[in-house]
Amino acid sequence: MRASVLQRHPERRLGLAPGGWTCAGVAIILVFLEAGPRSGLVDSFTLPPLSAILARASQLLVEPTFWYRYLGPSLLAILLAFALAAVGGIIIGLILWRFAPIRRIFDPWLSIYYAIPTFALYPLLVVVAGIGLVPVILLGALLGIVSVITSTLDGLDSIPRITIKLARSLQLSTLDHVLKILMPSIVNQVVVGLRLALSFSIIGVMASEFILSTYGLGYFISYAYDHFSVNDMYAGIVIVLFFALGVNFLFGLLLRRRGKRV
Repeated sequence: MRASVLQRHPERRLGLAPGGWTCAGVAIILVFLEAGPRSGLVDSFTLPPLSAILARASQLLVEPTFWYRYLGPSLLAILLAFALAAVGGIIIGLILWRFAPIRRIFDPWLSIYYAIPTFALYPLLVVVAGIGLVPVILLGALLGIVSVITSTLDGLDSIPRITIKLARSLQLSTLDHVLKILMPSIVNQVVVGLRLALSFSIIGVMASEFILSTYGLGYFISYAYDHFSVNDMYAGIVIVLFFALGVNFLFGLLLRRRGKRV
């Protein structure tokens, strides 16, 4: 009973719960972003008022050219990179779990993968795949795939041995074994990995478009920065921010709903 009461009434500081302090902090930042440039505390050329940035972002979102040349290609690249990372990560995770010798070879690489500068591979990807959407998608997928692999492996390792023995006794086909026994058992861990993979895919696609691209939202932000179009630059950043927050919020809802079902 006491534990449930503590969960319902989290610790308060100065009358505010943790959620209240988060809202207060966000409100202070928003007020500063609006009032700072208008009061001269911050150079309005370097950082325009928040209302001007949001107004420009709203204008961009109703321009067909912006969708066709910038936002649309980025969303397509993120979707394909995420799909490639999700499907490839789950399949590779299943293979590594099934074949222990192969896993022992790749485990050290998986542990240090994010310490490797993945973007150093961009020239190689350009040579192999050419300049265009393909290398952007591949880099986004390369950044996201390892989180799916590791979450898949963690989930598979946590399956009780009795479940594995029971599945073998049923003499299911390999596909049925995966779809009916293994995947339902690891869905919670995989969803967490997919959430990370989506974030990494967004980062990979945006950064790739910064490096070498003539379209996409990353290129739009980079072009605006190079040509001192400050409102356009911040508007593009705001669009990326809201998109990333939105998809992470949706994944959070999925995780909470899954937790309630379990």
